Amino acid sequence: MSKKKYSNEWSSEASEEVIQFTQPGMMLKLIGTVDDRGWPHITFIAMNRIINKREVVWGAFSEGTSKKYVKKNPKQGILYMTANMPFKFLQLKADLKHTTTEGEDLEFFNNSDLFRYFTYYRVHTAYYNNIIAVSPIRNLPLFGIIKGIIKNIIGKGGAKTKLNEKRLNVIGYDLFTATIGIRAINYIDPSDGYPIIIPCIQLQATDHNRLVFPPSVLKGDLYKIPTNSKVAVFGMNFDFANQVVKGTFTGFEKFRGIKFGVIEIEEIYNSSPLIVGKIYPEIETLPKVTEFKL
Repeated sequence: MSKKKYSNEWSSEASEEVIQFTQPGMMLKLIGTVDDRGWPHITFIAMNRIINKREVVWGAFSEGTSKKYVKKNPKQGILYMTANMPFKFLQLKADLKHTTTEGEDLEFFNNSDLFRYFTYYRVHTAYYNNIIAVSPIRNLPLFGIIKGIIKNIIGKGGAKTKLNEKRLNVIGYDLFTATIGIRAINYIDPSDGYPIIIPCIQLQATDHNRLVFPPSVLKGDLYKIPTNSKVAVFGMNFDFANQVVKGTFTGFEKFRGIKFGVIEIEEIYNSSPLIVGKIYPEIETLPKVTEFKL
């Protein structure tokens, strides 16, 4: 698929079909933002839907880094993907318009199946965003996912690093080595500075320091990621444990005769309670002062 044809498929407005596609509460809803360094970040926010042809709203019940980033840089990329096979998804680009702590959209989120019985957690802020561009609803072919799994079995062992360091912790390593998991790549579109999120279930860790993915699904999308650009990779299991891995996409290489996209891990962000925040590299701390001497 040519770049021109792909670009022309995006629209400046959401159709009624697209609006209805985003309404279910039980689906993957990821928001890509840009951090203070210009690196992409990615967050799972289930309270998230398109409300009319030009507007999308999502709700916050906790204060994470994505909320801080979007207030400094309003550009976002959003991915919606169905939870059941056959997988379908759509992408959009949006700008933060304003926030509010009251209104019918907050009531809608708090009365949803996910939040209506919560006593201590409530969606407290609604973030309203203008739609800049929205893709059509597309299929994520099961055959391509299976093909990617087979390629991983054959070839990813040849992409292991020789580093003694273990950047992924036990949870992260399990998330990114499971045969099937929820994974997506966020990168910054160099043409306009908006994040774009690509579902990439076939992505896996070769060891504790590198991620790879065969371009067996959505090849045209994956080939658009600029070489040597920063990316953020979201990984989640079916118990909702998740981490975000950030690093450099170094391009495509062949290992054991199979082509893989390669991501060198540079930073890891834990999104799940109890410890939320950057867990690699470890933040240096000073010892507690217990004595004062003049």
